Amino acid sequence: MEHIWSLTDTNDFVVAMTEHLENKTRYGDDMSVLSEAERIFYITQTLEMEVNNGGFSQFFYNSGGSFSGELVNAFTAIGANATAAICRKAIAAFGRDIPVDRDEREQMLDEMDSDEIDEILDECDSAFYDYEDDLNELNYNFVMKNKESFT
Repeated sequence: MEHIWSLTDTNDFVVAMTEHLENKTRYGDDMSVLSEAERIFYITQTLEMEVNNGGFSQFFYNSGGSFSGELVNAFTAIGANATAAICRKAIAAFGRDIPVDRDEREQMLDEMDSDEIDEILDECDSAFYDYEDDLNELNYNFVMKNKESFT
């Protein structure tokens, strides 16, 4: 962990911290080992990686989708208000709470599959890719403000 704190490049630091928390949680299998600040960071990074890889649709289908109910608060906590609004819109597309359980969530998503939802999620993808919020900088600053919570 000490090597992470010595990194001076913001991107390198965020990537290294993400890798550290992925290992710590066994890639999200044991979120109970995280402090609240670590959880916020982990959730924002998971969403960013998933959306950049396959859009909001991929995020909701994959294991990260279990954090759907925490997205808006996580992005608000780091100061990424534009991204929080995009997440709010993506979640609202379904018109109901998104199940934490992956099997239930996948079933719901399969049953609700519609052009209207896909169109909204595509709009959210495009808005996200505009990066109105500098997520690297915001995540870095969030970690530095909560350094004692990261182990």
